[in-house]
Amino acid sequence: MLDKVSINFCGGCNPWINRSEIAEEVTKMLHARDIQVVFNHLDADLVIYLSGCSSNCAQKYSKGNVPCIAVAGTAVDALALDANQIVLELGIRVRNYL
Repeated sequence: MLDKVSINFCGGCNPWINRSEIAEEVTKMLHARDIQVVFNHLDADLVIYLSGCSSNCAQKYSKGNVPCIAVAGTAVDALALDANQIVLELGIRVRNYL
């Protein structure tokens, strides 16, 4: 069971998506499930790497060994989506992880 999820951001040099909006919506969704959300930490049960473009720098430069979900631009774990589907897909993947 998840107690804590970390949302880890890239540097934001070339964002194709609104990372802060996605992080806010995911945080609300996780809080509704009584899951604590932290930012840019690897001390968590699951990490959501939130990169603004396909370079996936949030995950690429991470030295973590924690289970993760990678958002790279409009793709979630390499599944191409419309930007408005990202939060829904993250919710499905977090639920599947539980």
